[in-house]
Amino acid sequence: MSIRFCVLLLLLPVLFGGCASFRAKNRQDACEKMIKDYNRMIRWQEAEKAGIAFVDAKQRPSFDKGAEALRRRGVTVADYRILAKECLVEKKKAESTVEFDYFVMPNNRLKTVTDHQSWIFIEENPAEPELKEGWRLVSPLPEFK
Repeated sequence: MSIRFCVLLLLLPVLFGGCASFRAKNRQDACEKMIKDYNRMIRWQEAEKAGIAFVDAKQRPSFDKGAEALRRRGVTVADYRILAKECLVEKKKAESTVEFDYFVMPNNRLKTVTDHQSWIFIEENPAEPELKEGWRLVSPLPEFK
């Protein structure tokens, strides 16, 4: 065997390890971005759009009912804070805790609700091409009382 071939064989695990690390970093970044984007949409009263973009298909009917109730009741989200987030890329799970400050007219008293969000990572599946790879929310909207 030539020296070049031996060096190539020794470098292959490093290359594959680098690719796996790069993919994990991309998934980590995507997770953090999805959590921010989803909560920003809820903040700006775009719950229906957030449902389409971020909610898992199995959870969508109940999420849509919650979004409809928010709109019908006239809930206005004034602010939000992401208190904690943990993206476990290798386990394909993520958790976040978010506080929403809101009010419901005609009462203008500011209230706060804590939302414990659960996310899962869906991998691309050739058998189901309509399901795109990415992070999906699997928890319902919090109760804005």
